[in-house]
Amino acid sequence: MLAKMCDWTTTGKGQVICSFVATVGGAHLLLTSPQKVLGFLPAFSFSLLGKEIGAQQLVGILLLTCGVCAFGACCFGSSKTTTEEATE
Repeated sequence: MLAKMCDWTTTGKGQVICSFVATVGGAHLLLTSPQKVLGFLPAFSFSLLGKEIGAQQLVGILLLTCGVCAFGACCFGSSKTTTEEATE
């Protein structure tokens, strides 16, 4: 059932949608102030270079990185693939 539900993510259009949503979600989490984690765990934060960083900013950084890298991989390809094709 999960394979059927997630099949669309293997297409080029599906990959673009997923990477875009991850990028937007990561940027949103990164740019908002720290809040309670999952609504019930206490918020924690520390200051890094004058910016308040909490759990959601850490998740936001990871999500933003994943989204940007996924977008680059699905839309621009990797240099390794291009190099392998050139040598064949």
